[in-house]
Amino acid sequence: MPKPTQSESAPLPGNVLPFDSTLLFVLDDPISSKSSKGGTMVHGHLKDPIVIAGRTIAAAGTPVEIRILDSSAADIADTYGFVDIYFEPLKLADGRRLPLRTPIARLSPTVSSGHESTVAAEDTAGDIFVPYYSLWQIFRHGKNFVLGAGSVLPAKTEATLTARSKGAIAIVTPQPLNQSTESPNATFPVMPIATPFGPEVATPRPRTTPSPTPTPSPAPSESP
Repeated sequence: MPKPTQSESAPLPGNVLPFDSTLLFVLDDPISSKSSKGGTMVHGHLKDPIVIAGRTIAAAGTPVEIRILDSSAADIADTYGFVDIYFEPLKLADGRRLPLRTPIARLSPTVSSGHESTVAAEDTAGDIFVPYYSLWQIFRHGKNFVLGAGSVLPAKTEATLTARSKGAIAIVTPQPLNQSTESPNATFPVMPIATPFGPEVATPRPRTTPSPTPTPSPAPSESP
């Protein structure tokens, strides 16, 4: 009895890097809300190799570029700085590119709830006991976001890497979602919600009710 052959498109078990997997990158350049400018590139490299089915798809140290989309330095009135970043696709060993995304697109200093409550208590006490404390609050400077060279920054894969039966590696991206204004295609006839009106549909005319004809009054009779 002949054995069934394996489908060409069937992935080998355990040889898949799923969609939304985490990859770690080491920064070669710093990222700072004070010095980083929108439109510039920050360089980094892959921390650990990507190995699928015994093949190294991307070696450790593979370079990656991180685009600075926007940045804002810290300012007075306790305004914190931030940096908006975007990961460029990672170039694999065979020349193809793996799309990436950052889990957090806006990098900013982490402020805990305990810190916020402490600052609020200090401000309340300062308003009561310190003269002109409100002016000091206005000129209080916020914190800048700083991530130095050598720091590790995570990224998420925007595609699935799959090993095929003959050793080929497929990059499978998810299908785009339907827009909110698009209606999905139905596999069965759909009844209209209401009867459409148009030139091909005759609109019935309302019937007119005839007015009653006045009855003539009898002529007065002559007295004998």
